[in-house]
Amino acid sequence: MSDLKTVWFGMLTDDSDDSGTDSSIVLIINVRGGRFDVLHRTFPDTEQNDQEQGQANLYEITEDDFEPQPFVGSTVDPQDLNASSIRIGIRGDDMWRPKSVFIWGEQKDGLIVPLALNTELQGDVGIAGQLVGVALSTDSGEGKLSFAPARVQLGDQTVVIRRLLILLTTADVDNAGTDDDIALQITTADGRVAVDHVFPDTSQDDLERAQANLYFASVDIPFTRAELNADSIRLSIKGNDAWVPARLFLFGLSEPEGGQPPEFVVPLVHLPTWSLGTLSTDTGEGQESVVLPLLDNIILL
Repeated sequence: MSDLKTVWFGMLTDDSDDSGTDSSIVLIINVRGGRFDVLHRTFPDTEQNDQEQGQANLYEITEDDFEPQPFVGSTVDPQDLNASSIRIGIRGDDMWRPKSVFIWGEQKDGLIVPLALNTELQGDVGIAGQLVGVALSTDSGEGKLSFAPARVQLGDQTVVIRRLLILLTTADVDNAGTDDDIALQITTADGRVAVDHVFPDTSQDDLERAQANLYFASVDIPFTRAELNADSIRLSIKGNDAWVPARLFLFGLSEPEGGQPPEFVVPLVHLPTWSLGTLSTDTGEGQESVVLPLLDNIILL
């Protein structure tokens, strides 16, 4: 068992009219219905398009943001969380409609632990655990103050991955953003191409300077973490308009698009600081592709 040292919160605001908000969003974590919250983090304005219609955001919460608790410690052990321990709320009456939310953490022992995930609406309306009709507002006529996202479990090396979730930010430096497409390829150790996905344009500010993106990707051939090797995952760019990422995280989901919400999430790549250089087909600017380091996420007993 180990406490969290960092929590990450990724979100995608719905792209329907009036879904964005100027009110602040808050993340609340409570240990098994305890008297006091161990985390009550209100997110400030950033260089991102915070909670704007159709836009993604990605925020980092450090150990210093947690409230020390008697007999609990400075943060929290994920094993002490129950189905209602994590809540997402709002600080004002400007309604917000989320489309997807994903919360995960890094423990002090280095283990990456998925905590909660609601995927964007897929398949039949009303599937449990997806954000159908969720609206947040302090105005009770518009929405609720908070909701509990669906808890998920850390998947091991044998969990079959049927869908991918990628979260990233572009660096906040001159010419970091790009108008070119990026692509993700995953090849198993025995040579099968499990994923060959080009990310299309979306309602988000795709790969723009200082902005976050949250994307789902389909899997052509389901695979497990055990079937991958160090060279299995490759990210590439399709043009010479250079792109400089700042962070990149890749996770495998146990359920396909249109199915039930995922039960297991498998961390595959975890780069809170990008160190792989610039992507560009112009060799004078960068590399056309890079191998993404496969995360060695071992469950400690």
